[in-house]
Amino acid sequence: MNVNAIHHKLKAVQTGGQPMICTPLIGQTKEELLHEVEVLAEKKPDVIEWRADFFTHLNDRELVVETLKELKDRATGIPCLFTIRSEKEGGERVSLTEDEKVSLLVALCATQLVDAIDYELMQDVKHMRKVSQAAKKNAVTLIVSYHDFHGTPEVDRLVQLFANAESVGGDIAKVAVMPHSYEDALKLLSATSHAKNQLTVPLISMAMGEYGAFTRMVGGLFGSVMTFAVGKDSSAPGQVAIQDLNTVLSVVFSKNECVGKS
Repeated sequence: MNVNAIHHKLKAVQTGGQPMICTPLIGQTKEELLHEVEVLAEKKPDVIEWRADFFTHLNDRELVVETLKELKDRATGIPCLFTIRSEKEGGERVSLTEDEKVSLLVALCATQLVDAIDYELMQDVKHMRKVSQAAKKNAVTLIVSYHDFHGTPEVDRLVQLFANAESVGGDIAKVAVMPHSYEDALKLLSATSHAKNQLTVPLISMAMGEYGAFTRMVGGLFGSVMTFAVGKDSSAPGQVAIQDLNTVLSVVFSKNECVGKS
């Protein structure tokens, strides 16, 4: 594994490049996941996220590690983000307790098979501390995330959520919301821009659903370093197909580059 794979990509984004595209793996079995990753690898995303909350054998640590090794082999050098999304934040129901989830995340960091892990801001401080320490010890990028599937907080609250994610040890702060209007989506973009100017860590932001789809295309202009696209199947409402997103980003950021040079 290239331990600095995510950081190398981040540097390119932060110096004016287009945001990274991350695509999800949501297979329920090892066989489904291996088929998914072969399909996705051909589309060349910048990052592949294994949404392990969809995996039906998450309680079998040996199988999780075995599956992760094979995913890495078939991903042909594409960095891997490992996520067990909480049911409270839009994930699937899993059989693991929070202590068991944390233990698995810590163990996977130690294997150095993952380039990044995602852990939610809402989780208990003691759990966050264990995850953060394991990530730092093994040079794994920690994304601290917040998801609101019901609405969009005000701009000040969103900026504070980004700041909170940084304060608990996140290497990247992520906020995703559900807008009920285009004005809600604009709040998210505004908050991202404000947070970018106030914080030292990179940011990921997106508004979900039909009103938020455009933020996945232009969020990078406001400071979001990563956007999520459909590779094979969607893991969140409003995700755009990777081919379409690549086309839009290449246009938006080539124009942005030209403006910057004029």
